[in-house]
Amino acid sequence: MRDDQVRRYSRHILLPDLGGLGQTALLVSAARLELRESSPEAELVAAQYLVAGGVGTLVLRGASEAQRALITSHGPDTSVTTDGVGQDVPLQPTPAWWPSAAGDASALAFWRGGIAALRWMSSVANT
Repeated sequence: MRDDQVRRYSRHILLPDLGGLGQTALLVSAARLELRESSPEAELVAAQYLVAGGVGTLVLRGASEAQRALITSHGPDTSVTTDGVGQDVPLQPTPAWWPSAAGDASALAFWRGGIAALRWMSSVANT
């Protein structure tokens, strides 16, 4: 890792379960997300977490140029493309304890996207 990357990801490196080797594994890894046409909110949140966490390449299928620009702004070390090969990031279903109010759609998207991104990053960092 370069010095600027060590400074940027210092909080990740200090985590005992991640460390420098885990962060390096994230920097050379690739992930793939496919945006749903109906409601891509959870996938966009997952993409933001992955980019901010330092994933090397993110393949974001079905994203517009504006969405790609938004995602790219969250991390300078990630290459965001629309074509390529990467490991899928599965999104979890709604948890049983989640409130069923209709206004909670954006909160649910953040929950699903955040959990999916963190599970994917931990599986890559711990291999």
